[in-house]
Amino acid sequence: MSSQARVTMVCTGNICRSPAMHYYARDRWGVAAEVNSAGIYAEIGLDAPQPIRAAAVRHGLTIPRHRPTQLDYGILSRADLVLVATQQHAGWIEQEWGERAPHVFGLKEAVELAGRADAPVGATPEARLEAMAATLDHARLEQPAPLRSLDDPWGHDQETFDRVMDEIVDDIDVLTEWAGLADR
Repeated sequence: MSSQARVTMVCTGNICRSPAMHYYARDRWGVAAEVNSAGIYAEIGLDAPQPIRAAAVRHGLTIPRHRPTQLDYGILSRADLVLVATQQHAGWIEQEWGERAPHVFGLKEAVELAGRADAPVGATPEARLEAMAATLDHARLEQPAPLRSLDDPWGHDQETFDRVMDEIVDDIDVLTEWAGLADR
């Protein structure tokens, strides 16, 4: 079996959006990926709040005990693919990386690029996932896509958490089907 592709999901505090992306992608991509998450200003010592957990349960997902992680250069350099929630996160990474990192995409940006790119090539889900960043970067160089933000539900009502989780599920599902990564 091939080695797992390394994917990092990023948001601000690493308690709502990126853990939801992390655990949903890990569930969908199974053994093809080693998925983790981090925040540009990680809320160390907190856990994913109940509203995002409730939103995840609506999709058959249980978010386990989550310990926020501070994003750093080491995490970025080990990842094959980084998916961020907002332009602010991409800008923070660009500053940390020293230039535009070719393996960093907004989640919604990646979905738009996937809609006009050929699927990544590889004999296994692991290989296709490892090739995903290069495929998306090629599409971005041909015709950039806007990096639209995934709203931050923190401090909002359950309906907002549900909407954001629905968007995450829809977007991860599009990438999963496009790249042939479904593990279930």
